[in-house]
Amino acid sequence: MVHLRRGWLDISHLNKVIDSTIEAVEKGQSEIFNIAEQSKRECERLEKEMLQVKRKITETIEKVDALEKEEKAARTRLMMVSRDFRRYSEDDIKAAYEYARDIQIRLSLEKEREVQLREKRDDLERSFKTMMTILNQAEHLTMQVGVALSFLKGNLENISGQLTDVSQKRNFASQIIKAQEEERKRVARDIHDGPAQTMANVIIQAEICEKLFEKDIEMAKRELKELKEIVRGSLKELRKIIFNLRPSALDDLGLEAVVRRSCSEFQEETGINTEFKVFGDKMRLDSNTEVTLFRIIQEALSNIKKHSCANNAVIKLEIDNGRVNLIIIDDGSGFQLNPAAGLSGMHDNFGLLSIKERTELLNGSLQIETAQGKGTKIFISIPVKAK
Repeated sequence: MVHLRRGWLDISHLNKVIDSTIEAVEKGQSEIFNIAEQSKRECERLEKEMLQVKRKITETIEKVDALEKEEKAARTRLMMVSRDFRRYSEDDIKAAYEYARDIQIRLSLEKEREVQLREKRDDLERSFKTMMTILNQAEHLTMQVGVALSFLKGNLENISGQLTDVSQKRNFASQIIKAQEEERKRVARDIHDGPAQTMANVIIQAEICEKLFEKDIEMAKRELKELKEIVRGSLKELRKIIFNLRPSALDDLGLEAVVRRSCSEFQEETGINTEFKVFGDKMRLDSNTEVTLFRIIQEALSNIKKHSCANNAVIKLEIDNGRVNLIIIDDGSGFQLNPAAGLSGMHDNFGLLSIKERTELLNGSLQIETAQGKGTKIFISIPVKAK
């Protein structure tokens, strides 16, 4: 039974309601997925066509350049023939005139073709941008519905045993969905705006380099050097995205090295002076504990960045007597914490709720000291075993 305000709600009845809801949501999810797939195929088609049009534009520009040279030479030839009546016959003058006129017509046609191709490219780019918007929206909805379905299909009785009432459960689920979607959206945006755009430009620039090798080797070398820098920057962006998702250095170098790097990057990004201090035994912890502690520190730093208005932050990590103690302090604005309600009353602070959940998964304890204008201190203690 789940307590709801002053009444009681039968789990079996609630499950029937959820089952019917799941059926409707699954149908909607299938339709959204089909829209996303169709949009994806259309984006791929448009992107392929855009590349073809861009190649044709490059070829046409080369033809125009060549024809302009020929046209200039033909006009010079016509002037010479027209001036020297004794040396050239009337047939020679006529042939020179017709040749110059033919070149002008071909040049005019190629220029018109270039204009049309550029207009087609612009239309394709607009269509591609619109279709990408539709695709992103459809993918976002698909993920959002998927998370909602996973939650609905879960064991309601187990969730009820962990949360005190349906209202809190609904709010916590909403916060989870929001956090997951924001993270996925951030990763998708980082990849789309960074490496994906760079790779598209690399393709075009590589084609330009191919053309330049036939005309100007030195310029081609300069373009290739610039291309290397672009690829190197894209690789750096990808490594940063991968590190934020799951730092491989955590397995190789350990928690201390990875946290020290994160603190350094956090300070560089936010301007908040961030210190990281390690005390006690220098030993490796098991993988699950190190990952959890790293995520707790990540979440705490994210909270400091978003909410604290702090100038300084300190992270202290101590491993001693079979326990790891983690202290995170900032000199920011702090907040009002209701001692009676504790974290369960903080529906709007998913970051602290996430820290609490992660701490409890490791059978640890969490204490928070804060007040308006007094900064915040988080103290976590977790039993650990050496790796």
